[in-house]
Amino acid sequence: MKKITLLSTLCTLSLWADVYATFESQAYREASLGMNASGIVKNVSVQNGDHVKKGSLLLQLDSTEEQLSLQMAKADLEAISKETAFLSDQYARYEKSAQVFDKNTLGKLKAELDAKRSQQERTRLSVAYSEQKLSKMRLSAPFAGSISEKNIEMGDMVSSMGGTPLFKLISTQTKLLIQYDSKFGSQVKVGDRFCISIDGKSTGKCTKIIKIYPAINTKNRQMTAEADGSGLRPGTFGDGMIMAK
Repeated sequence: MKKITLLSTLCTLSLWADVYATFESQAYREASLGMNASGIVKNVSVQNGDHVKKGSLLLQLDSTEEQLSLQMAKADLEAISKETAFLSDQYARYEKSAQVFDKNTLGKLKAELDAKRSQQERTRLSVAYSEQKLSKMRLSAPFAGSISEKNIEMGDMVSSMGGTPLFKLISTQTKLLIQYDSKFGSQVKVGDRFCISIDGKSTGKCTKIIKIYPAINTKNRQMTAEADGSGLRPGTFGDGMIMAK
């Protein structure tokens, strides 16, 4: 009886032992950035390794032509809007005195007003189109992060046809991908702590597992868990222990 109890105790201790694992730190988001327009680079606002906020300007193309087109479209819209307002007021006055005018005259005035309103709407669309073209001459960061690669300089020609990315951006927030033997699959749980070692030395840092991937790697029989990697650069790797509950 004592032998059975001892074996049972040893099995229980073995079942809940800490689990050895390896890890790699990865950025939560990565993006290869290019332009949706072609032109000459007027200004590059960042360098490799720079930290940027979401919406920060990275690059600007020479947009002289696009700015002129927008100014012309806005001027046309202002002029047509004044003409439309004048015709609208005139029609409103004549409509109140419809008995003074024959129906043909009033109908012609209404047709002229409708045509001017259509022209005004087309000009509004022209302004919106010019604004959109102008916005494509600027490249901004889609999220906060660091410039990990820069392949452009001031004066270079940029094409909208693609090719080598102008920048690569990686998020400042990182995650740990933790791999451990699948035989411990039932033991490791969300909420368990993973304590990190780098180059065989403990960092004193522990983080909680927030996700466990269900699939098992058929090549090495490893399972993967995910934990917050704040404070570790993307690409950092090492090992550690999962402190199972």
